Amino acid sequence: MTQLQPPPFPPSSDQQDYYSAGQVPSAPLRWSAAAIGGFILSLLGFLGVTAVLGLIFGIVGIITTSGGRRRGMGLAIAAIPISLVMGALSVLLLSVLFIGTRAMAIPVKLQAALGAGSAAVVDSANALREIGSAAFNEEVSTEALQAWIMQINAKHGKLTSASLDADQMMSKARDGSMYLNVNGKFVNGPAAIRLTFEEMDVWSLRIEDIEIGGSSPRGDAGKAPKSTKHEPTSATP
Repeated sequence: MTQLQPPPFPPSSDQQDYYSAGQVPSAPLRWSAAAIGGFILSLLGFLGVTAVLGLIFGIVGIITTSGGRRRGMGLAIAAIPISLVMGALSVLLLSVLFIGTRAMAIPVKLQAALGAGSAAVVDSANALREIGSAAFNEEVSTEALQAWIMQINAKHGKLTSASLDADQMMSKARDGSMYLNVNGKFVNGPAAIRLTFEEMDVWSLRIEDIEIGGSSPRGDAGKAPKSTKHEPTSATP
């Protein structure tokens, strides 16, 4: 007759933890959505606002991945400099587009101002004052501006067309002034038009001076003639 054997001694608690830890594999860490989103938005930073969002999500991604809680620390760190670079490029691109758009409108305004005949010299002067800076409108008198327009009409005729010079559209002088070169076609033939802007006023593109064929309203040729007073001569005894 066989006897019943007692059951084996149960394993200790340490052995249970060891065997359970070895049998159950650890779950992989999840990716940080902020880190991934910040990296993608930073690559699209040339759109402007996406660069700001990429910078914000990159910082949030670093916080969420610190301490090994989430994956994507490298993407979050890379999103910050990429957002800064792409944001700077977007600002530069928007600045060029803004100034270029305003520069393209200058020839149209010039043709409207100088395309009229000598009979409409008052309207031409008013049209030039609309694109003139505060200093230009203050320092160039109405008489001087009208006299210059009449001189241009007499020498070159009416302005029939104007276009930006593709080779030297914008240039900079040593004193910081910016020059916009325009190819003008007048009734009597072509003539170069140079518009002067202050460096700080390049955003508004308000002209400081306009030169056609070496003559400008600020020059001696464009000034209105001054009235001369004749002093009475004393009679000789």
